Amino acid sequence: MVESKEHDKVIFWMSGSYSVKKLQVRRAIVKEKLGTLTDIRIEFQSSDTKVDIEDLLGQTMTLHLDTTSEIERKFSGHCVSVENLGLFDGYMQLVAEVRPWPWFLTQVRDNRIFQEKTTKEIITEVFGDHGFSDYEWRANAITNKRNYCVQYNETDFDFISRLMQEEGMTYWFNYKDSKAKMVIMDDGSSMTPVEGGADIEYRPRSDSVTGEYIAEFTQQRAVRTGKISLDDYQFVTPKAKLEVKAQEGTTAKHKHKSYEAYDVPGRYRKGDAADTGMGTKFAQARQDAKDTEAMQYRGAGNVPRIATGQTFKLTDHEASAYNKEYLISEAVHYLQTESDYKQDSKRRDLDLGPDPFPEEMAGDVYNCTFGAVLKTNPFRNERTIPWPEIPGLQTALVVGPSGEEIHTDEHGRIKVQFHWDRDGKKNDKSSCWVRVVTPWSGKNWGMIHIPRIGQEVVIQFEDGNPDRPICTGMLYNKDTMPPYTLPANQTQSGIKTNSSKGGGGFNELMFEDKKDEELVRFQAEKDYLGIIKNNADITIGLEKKAEGNLTQTIHNHKTETLLEGSHTFTVEKGDETYTINKGNQTLLIEEGNQTTTIGKGDQTFSIETGSQTIEIKKDKTQTIEGKHTKTITGNDATTVKTGNMTVNVSAGKIEMTAAQKIELKVGGSSIKIDPSGITIKGPMVKIQGDAMAEMKSPLTTVKADGMLTLKGSLTMIN
Repeated sequence: MVESKEHDKVIFWMSGSYSVKKLQVRRAIVKEKLGTLTDIRIEFQSSDTKVDIEDLLGQTMTLHLDTTSEIERKFSGHCVSVENLGLFDGYMQLVAEVRPWPWFLTQVRDNRIFQEKTTKEIITEVFGDHGFSDYEWRANAITNKRNYCVQYNETDFDFISRLMQEEGMTYWFNYKDSKAKMVIMDDGSSMTPVEGGADIEYRPRSDSVTGEYIAEFTQQRAVRTGKISLDDYQFVTPKAKLEVKAQEGTTAKHKHKSYEAYDVPGRYRKGDAADTGMGTKFAQARQDAKDTEAMQYRGAGNVPRIATGQTFKLTDHEASAYNKEYLISEAVHYLQTESDYKQDSKRRDLDLGPDPFPEEMAGDVYNCTFGAVLKTNPFRNERTIPWPEIPGLQTALVVGPSGEEIHTDEHGRIKVQFHWDRDGKKNDKSSCWVRVVTPWSGKNWGMIHIPRIGQEVVIQFEDGNPDRPICTGMLYNKDTMPPYTLPANQTQSGIKTNSSKGGGGFNELMFEDKKDEELVRFQAEKDYLGIIKNNADITIGLEKKAEGNLTQTIHNHKTETLLEGSHTFTVEKGDETYTINKGNQTLLIEEGNQTTTIGKGDQTFSIETGSQTIEIKKDKTQTIEGKHTKTITGNDATTVKTGNMTVNVSAGKIEMTAAQKIELKVGGSSIKIDPSGITIKGPMVKIQGDAMAEMKSPLTTVKADGMLTLKGSLTMIN
């Protein structure tokens, strides 16, 4: 460590890790402010005219200042910029910009995702990524986890600053050990008084006044927004009222405190819930920032102990209302050597930044100006870091657990990995659940297509917010090509799915629009269930009066059930053929009639191999207005189990012909007709002719084993 101190009596000097020697500090301006990186500009010179500024750049530098209270005040950081201004009076003139270590985070830009972490955990991780450990947490209310938090095209510094400002946190730097220790706080409970005692006297500026004192102190009041209202939306509870409010908390007496700032979205949606507690905290932080601006104090003096983030008590002010405790919110420290404040005309004053040295310190080695707020009022920074926006479209890859093809939840959401995400593992931890846009949605109705793992999807963001992605579409790429080869099948469109898991099958509705080859193709990979709750009309071939065929091929069973009503099948022109190649046909009418009507034409019923059995449990009636011809090869048997058999020929005759015999039997009686003659047999045979009975043959024999009786009014025996 090199100490650049010209002599022991010098009031301020510098030290650091640089190797350059013989450096003398001429002037310095230090600007510090709560929630802002300290800006230290140091003008110095070297008797070594061959100074290489590369030996200074990036090195640590500490500006030391002795005070009349024997407390050494320090301001430390790294030299992030140095300029060689040339020689003057034999000395190399240089000016350096020195910043605390978080400044390096302004040089780092990243895109990454944090999940289920508090703001404190996120900031700690960011610091740890760069090996930074010089910080201290004095924030007490950081308990809410952010389920999904994206750093998008932001510097690491802007990212952590944005989160801190949203939650009402601020920071300042402690330089005790020649290091810039960042102290992060969120309320006044962690504030400490300035070194050397909290009381600082007020004395009007005068040449006769010595010691450390505050020479100027003023109060500023301003009209600011008196009410902050935030609102948000959570789709899991779409009807919930999520508006939160915060009211102005100062003692302002004006009548303009009712003006409201209503901001949406409030960004306090947390996972599948809306954390109104976090929303209230956000709203209060914004209102506190407005209240901070509404009441501020300004001062000036020669007190090096003035340090942002610390408190002091003003004493001895002629306006007793000002004698209170204050939190120092900002300060500018001005340091110059005796030769500089004597304004040697031969010396060249260097530009140390936009703030010139105050005229009041023309004869002073040290002076400062500062801003403060009442210690009893909560301090909050205004939000100066804009929320990142993604105004256009992005694409991402659908991801999920290893071995799965589809990963979703009860809302049909998916997980994705963005192409810019270098840390994601392409699994179910790569993002939050992402809602998927559908062309049509309602309460238990609409359309649903869940993007599958490996598909490329289109992502947009609610209000451009990287923390709120929405999937708005799907894309084909070289790994996931369209279902129909293009451009060869450019006239084809439709829906084609893929069986899961493993693929190899699909359901499909395809449309072919090629002229004169138009086609609609439907495929169910396994089962098909169609429900029509009223009517269905299918017309085939009617439009063009051309060929219109319907072919159904079923590889197993077909069942049709008509629950109620009639079934009508009409063939207006043409034939109907019903073929069972192998198997049975069963027609069952449990109740009702069957009617077959042929308006014109014949009916042919043919059984090529096998038998026909007709079973009728009641009556059968046949009416034939023309001829009835039966041709039987084999036997013909008619059995009447119970009842009579009647054959009635109203007009015409009955003719029965048999090659062998015709036989009628009733009990023991029979009439047999065969080629040898007619035999009438029975226990008793009666032949009765009401007008005449004649028996005539070449040979007639009448024989009785018992008595023979011939009886008549006239009997003739020739």
